[in-house]
Amino acid sequence: MSSTKMAVGFISAPDWLDPAPDEFRELTNGRVAVQQTFLDPPNFDYQTESIAGCEPQLTHAAQHLAGAGCSIIASPATPFGFVGHQNISEARARLTRIEQACGVECISSIDAIIEALETWQVRKVALACTYYPDEWRDLWSAFVSNSGFEVLSAASLVNQGIKEPQGPDSIEYPTPSEIFESVSKMAKDCPAADVIVVSGAGARTLAITEELRATSGKRIIAADTGLFRKICEKLKIDVSLKL
Repeated sequence: MSSTKMAVGFISAPDWLDPAPDEFRELTNGRVAVQQTFLDPPNFDYQTESIAGCEPQLTHAAQHLAGAGCSIIASPATPFGFVGHQNISEARARLTRIEQACGVECISSIDAIIEALETWQVRKVALACTYYPDEWRDLWSAFVSNSGFEVLSAASLVNQGIKEPQGPDSIEYPTPSEIFESVSKMAKDCPAADVIVVSGAGARTLAITEELRATSGKRIIAADTGLFRKICEKLKIDVSLKL
C-alpha cells in the first residue's frame, strides 16, 4: 500500500531492538514516515557464514518495505553490510541486486560510511570497532583497506582495555563514556588519521558526535550518523547533523 508521504524502511537485524527507526523519526521531527521489518532467517546464529549468506532474506525484507510504499530502504546493522564482501564494490553490487528485485533504492550503513569518506576525499582512517569480536574487526579492517583507504589502526573496546572480554553470546553495547574513551585513545594513538570511524550499529553517536569531534580533534563518522546523513541527502531533508 503506497503513501503520499515520504517513507523510510529500516531492515533490522534478527532479534534486535534497533534504535535507528526511533532516532530517525525524532531527527526529522516526524516529516518522514518510518517503517521497519526484520530479517527472519530461522535459527539465526550471527556466525560470519550466516551473515554472508543472508542476501535472500535482505531481498525479501526489502520487497516488503517497498510494497508498503517506502521511498528508500536502509539496512542499519553493520556486519550485514560488509561480511562476505571483499570491498565496497562488492557490497554495492549486492545493494544493486536488491534494488532491482524490490524497485526501491537501498542503502546500508557501511555504504554510507564509505561514501562519506569518499566525499571528504580522505585516505587515512582509524577504526574504533567498539563491541566487535576480533573476527569482525579483522574483516572490517580488510574491507576498508580493500576499498582504497589506509587503515592506521583497528581496535575494539576490549583491545583498547576499556571493557573486559565477553562471552560469544553476550553483547553489551557501549555507553557514551566508553565511546568517548575509545575515540580519544584512537586520536592519541593515530595522530595522522583524517577520520575516526566508529562501527557497530549498537554504538550510538548521534547525540555526541560534535563533542567527539571537539574532544578528539578528528572528523567522526559512525554507523548511525553515516546512515542518517545519506538518507537525508537522498530525501533532500535538511536536518541538524554536523559531521
